[in-house]
Amino acid sequence: LGIHRTRVAQRVAALLASGEIRILAAVHPRAVGLPVQVNLQLTVAGPTSPVFERLSDLTNVVFLSEISGQTQAVAEVWVANLEDVGRAVRAIRAIEGVVEVQFMIYDRVLRRLRLGEDPEETDLVFDDFDIELIAELQTDGRLTFGELARRTGRSASACRARVLRMLESRIMRIGAVRTRRSATSSVLSGVGIMLAGEGDAGSVEELLLGIPTIEFAARTLGRYELLATIAARSLADYNAIVRSIRAHPGVHRVETWIHAFVWLERYEWSLERLGTAAARVAGPLRPAHRAPGASDRDGIGEFPL
Repeated sequence: LGIHRTRVAQRVAALLASGEIRILAAVHPRAVGLPVQVNLQLTVAGPTSPVFERLSDLTNVVFLSEISGQTQAVAEVWVANLEDVGRAVRAIRAIEGVVEVQFMIYDRVLRRLRLGEDPEETDLVFDDFDIELIAELQTDGRLTFGELARRTGRSASACRARVLRMLESRIMRIGAVRTRRSATSSVLSGVGIMLAGEGDAGSVEELLLGIPTIEFAARTLGRYELLATIAARSLADYNAIVRSIRAHPGVHRVETWIHAFVWLERYEWSLERLGTAAARVAGPLRPAHRAPGASDRDGIGEFPL
């Protein structure tokens, strides 16, 4: 950034103190047994707040935003399999006020700001000690190895080795999370792209991944071939970015929306959810304690996994 580290530290400390950012651990969906991720666009009739409140209660909705455009809501859902996709869509359609649901399944995630690349299947192995560490870091990613040792009853060196293994294997990532509700100076936009031909995907993906402020990009199955979330410093910046995408010869059509109000961004999972994932490869799990605020529910509202 070309800024002295002292100034950076002061600015970060001020952002943390104000609550605008938090430092948290995020666990990759594949690591918690949720390899299928779906983007839903909802048309809502009548009052929107009751609909968003119902959607916020569904435990596998990890992102929920009120948007401007032809539809009124965007939700991202993580589930275990395609059968659960069907259950999710049917349950959401049943919410009073939801009149239409369009969904796109992520075929391949190209960029995910807070979770990085997919972990290898061989790395998706963790035990009760790992889960205790994840549970603590999900609520405060700044905990020292000494503090983790005190809370888990293990040595600091053991905590350090386990945390580094999970970071290196991409099961978990620790970073700053911005509180969207307090961040009003920037524009967060969604972009759905229809390609001119099948052979154009690579060059359009390269264009998207070259945008410095891109937060998310994926190949999708559904209405769009590519889906992206892009932050911009202003409406003028947003317009320039969208123009550059539309100008690409491999792009047939672009649809956009603005995330006017982010209702939910979920980064934490209950010990039960983590334990279920661990049990698939490590046998029964007996966790020592429950993560603060964890739910007994394991699944998504009316359709448990």
